[in-house]
Amino acid sequence: MTAIADLFRAPVVVEAAALSLADDDLHPEERAFVQAAVPKRRAEFSTARILARKALAALGGPQVSLVPAPDRSPVWPPGYTGSISHCADYCAVVVARTRDVSSLGLDVEDLRELDPAMQALVLTPGERQWISVQPEMRRRMLPILIFSAKEAYYKCQYPITRGFLDFQDVALAIDWEAGTFAARVLKAGWTAPVACLPGRFRIDDHRVSCGVELTRG
Repeated sequence: MTAIADLFRAPVVVEAAALSLADDDLHPEERAFVQAAVPKRRAEFSTARILARKALAALGGPQVSLVPAPDRSPVWPPGYTGSISHCADYCAVVVARTRDVSSLGLDVEDLRELDPAMQALVLTPGERQWISVQPEMRRRMLPILIFSAKEAYYKCQYPITRGFLDFQDVALAIDWEAGTFAARVLKAGWTAPVACLPGRFRIDDHRVSCGVELTRG
């Protein structure tokens, strides 16, 4: 959890855990929202809500029902913002006060090689060229890093703009040694403060984690 918190400069609380099917710990409205889902989806949903309430409690926040919006984006209580991510058997949640940060984007992915079809969807021509000149030992993991960084950027910008972006609409510049990146929107009409946002990444033996924030001021 410390490593994920280090992805953000603003004061945040991170909670993470293995996925667990915990329908009984959900609020009634949450159980109703997810009752028709398959067990894995219910485990993702319930684990995320339990972790989110734990993070909110650490910030003095309310223990409210966290039913997603109609577009399935998270809905946070007034005064708080956050981001949720999960991969095969793991969920992480980051929460902050809106007095400190306007929006957060977190993405965690299992460390794996993206298949060629996904790479075609995710990577811009410039990103493909950049990967091709990187040290060979890194090349296989860079597509999943770019995928994760774009996901984190999207989650951060969406609560501000409510605008939809494809992977090809965002270009990344990655500083491997610093563990940072910049996400820049290529699509016309996107302006500050979200047209270009910085982010941070961490890679361990099992996962890639990326964080993006839009800070106050």
